[in-house]
Order: sequence, then C-alpha cells, then structure tokens
Amino acid sequence: MKNCIIAVMVLASTLLNSASASEQLTATIIGSGSPIHNENRASASVLISLGDTRILLDMGNGAQANLAKAGVDIRQLSGLFFTHHHLDHNEEFVPFLIRSLMGRHMFTIVGPPNTVKLAETNLDLYADDISYRLGKTKRSLADRQSAFTVRDIRGGESFTVEDIRISTIKVPHTAYAIAYRFDYQDQSIVVTGDLTYAKGLSKLAKNADFMIIDSGGMIMKGGRGNKRNKKNTNRVVGSEKNKKRSRTRAHLNLAESSLIARQANVKNLVYTHFTSGVIDKEESLQEIRRNYTANVIFAEDLMVLKK
Repeated sequence: MKNCIIAVMVLASTLLNSASASEQLTATIIGSGSPIHNENRASASVLISLGDTRILLDMGNGAQANLAKAGVDIRQLSGLFFTHHHLDHNEEFVPFLIRSLMGRHMFTIVGPPNTVKLAETNLDLYADDISYRLGKTKRSLADRQSAFTVRDIRGGESFTVEDIRISTIKVPHTAYAIAYRFDYQDQSIVVTGDLTYAKGLSKLAKNADFMIIDSGGMIMKGGRGNKRNKKNTNRVVGSEKNKKRSRTRAHLNLAESSLIARQANVKNLVYTHFTSGVIDKEESLQEIRRNYTANVIFAEDLMVLKK
C-alpha cells in the first residue's frame, strides 16, 4: 500500500510538472546574427512558444536549419510574423510558407505593410510547385488557402493567437517596423526587431519578463567601430536637437536600449542581432549599467528564455 501511495504521488508530481511546462511562455533565439554571414549565428529569428502554439518571428538566413535543431516542425507553426521587411528578417519566408502549406495546421501570417503583398506574390509565383506538392496527398492550394490568414498591421493592434495575447506598436527604423509583446497569464515577452529610440516602447514593455532588443552600439573587441561605439554608446538620440541625426540611424545604441529597459522595468534585457566579431561584454556591460542594473543576457542561437 505504501509503495502504491508513493507511486501515485510521483505520478501526480510528474503530471503537474508536465502541465506547468505546457503552460510556460518561452522564447527561443533561433537566429541572433546580422545580415553579414556568421557561421556561429543565423540571421534574425525568434520562436515564441506556449504548449503546441508556436509563433516564428522573422525568418532570416539559417532559420530553417536552427528550427530543425530545436526540434520544431515548420508544418506545425501557428504563426509567421515579421517585425519589418529587410532581407535579413524575411529571407527564408518562401520555404517557410510552402512548408507550412504542406502541413495540416491552421496558421496566420502577420507583419507591417507589404506582408499581404509578399504572401500573395509568392503564392502566385510558386502556385504550380505548391499544387504539385499538395497533389501528392490529394489536396489543392485552394484547400490550404482556407487554413491560413494573412494581414498587414500598422502598430497599435492587439489580437490573440490561441491563448497568447499579442500587442503591437510601430517603432522607428529605415523600413516600416513593428515591435510585439506576447502575454500569457503573468508571463510576458517583448521582441523589438530593429529600431532607433522609441519612447513608446517602454510602455509596451512595462514589467515584461524578457525584452529581446536590437544590440546596436555593442562594443566589439578589436573592431573598426570600437572607438566610435564607445563615443556614441551613452548618448540618447531623442531630443529635438538630435532629430536630424536620429533619422539617419538604423539602430539603437546602448544608452538608448538600457534606458528603455530601465523605464519599462523589464526583468531581463536580452540583446540580439549581433554583427560579426567578438563582443566585449565587460565594456558593453559598463555602458549598459549606467542605466539598467537588472539581468542582462547576450543571446546565442538556440538559447531558450523562460520565466
């Protein structure tokens, strides 16, 4: 009898842990690199997961390979989202679209203006190929087109994918760009994509568990931009005086990202989108700590972030 009671307790504990894991909102860094080829980093991509719900945010070069390493079947993705339409963020969209169509899963495609155009253009361009592949399982493109939706957003929209609540804002960049917040119960993850200083981002990211942000201004060891980075890394470009200069920039510097993190009171500040080279973490942290004193994470490919 005693052994039976222990076995039941162990089983109950296992089931409880499994239930907790299935209800945990996580982010996996699929790609932490930049447009420049880096054998150690794929280009920009983040996977948001909650149980069987999986949303892939951006699809840079190498995303397919790393998603496979993470054990995720493209055909099971619930969403293909974009922060903006630069090549290092959408380069692998076509194979992701076609592989998703080969599955039997419902999915949604969301992104800034031109997302609908991007999807429709490629559906038209590859219609024969898609029809041929679907025909092997006696299905048609028309069958699968009813299984997904595609929409342009402009920032400010809120919606849900399964049990995940999603909020968005427009952020400044050289292309139309969107930052996303993903919420489930008391768990929250913010992904900014590329951007320059955005006052509204601190509101979107308020008290988030993780803010995954553009690593602009990072100090690199022995890099040509090292002195320039050190000079500009602690200057916030948001005033009227600096507006003209701000418009010419594509990325945050460390002063700006750390200030936003402090204002938002995020628990973990996660830097990603690194250029090639070796990060000088010690010197970069010195600059970040001028504004932000909580946990700082330098992302690596396939790193899993969870509360």
